[in-house]
Amino acid sequence: MTIRDFRIFCEVADTLSMSKAAERLDCAQPTISHVITEIEAEYGVKLFERLSRRLYLTSDGYYLLSRSKSILDLYDEVDANLGSYTQTVFLRMGATITVGSSIMPKLISSYETSHSNSIVKVVVDNTHVIETLLLENRLDLALVEGTVASTDIIVEPLILDELVLVLSPEYPFPANPTCTVADLAGKPFIFREEGSGTRERFVRFLSENKTSVVEKWICHSSDSIINAVKSGQGFSVISERLVREDLKQGLLRSIAIEGADFKRFFSLVYHKDKFFTPSIESLVKEIKTFFEI
Repeated sequence: MTIRDFRIFCEVADTLSMSKAAERLDCAQPTISHVITEIEAEYGVKLFERLSRRLYLTSDGYYLLSRSKSILDLYDEVDANLGSYTQTVFLRMGATITVGSSIMPKLISSYETSHSNSIVKVVVDNTHVIETLLLENRLDLALVEGTVASTDIIVEPLILDELVLVLSPEYPFPANPTCTVADLAGKPFIFREEGSGTRERFVRFLSENKTSVVEKWICHSSDSIINAVKSGQGFSVISERLVREDLKQGLLRSIAIEGADFKRFFSLVYHKDKFFTPSIESLVKEIKTFFEI
């Protein structure tokens, strides 16, 4: 198989369409079909099944796809950098919103300062979106605070984080350091969007304790949540890292919920078949060193 064969196969596997793959690669559809047929004949395997005029990957197809992306990553890395070590290297990093707000700016700035020929492109979104991008090989690495579902994603816990219940000091609620989950029943809450690890953790806690609250706001932004809480719009559960200064300055108040354990980890995640180029390895080293500080 040639690099061209790998690229053609990956396009067909990604689109599950010979015609769409031909369009993306700007070549004739018979060429695409011929390459797939030749690969199957050479190795005596079936890469695709055609059912009801649609293509589906076989088990051999899935295996080849998982290896092909690693091979192409390695080839593209060598092709881009061999003989031109001063050329800019682009890396693709993902982060969930809490990590993106509290850690990523300093981390990426530190890495780019010490690796002047590297540029890290960053995507900040919720856990579900970041997981999807990793599975589609549209990100190299990510830092998340939520739980990923796919067994194809490797998870390396790095540092402990904790969620806290916060409200405005002026909000009419007993001035006690603790409350019960029942005390929160029917209260207005500012939530993160569906797919957020923070939201998932708190909603699960409410469900386990058979308690319902009012979903007053839904926000994609940590800043929006914090400002809404400061304005007296209700309660929220958020990473302590994001509100540490506001708590110190008395702009927010935190209350411990009896029986609640909101400790979690920020984790480094990546696809199990991801090929670690030297550039990716250097970024991983930077991340792990950063979290040791």
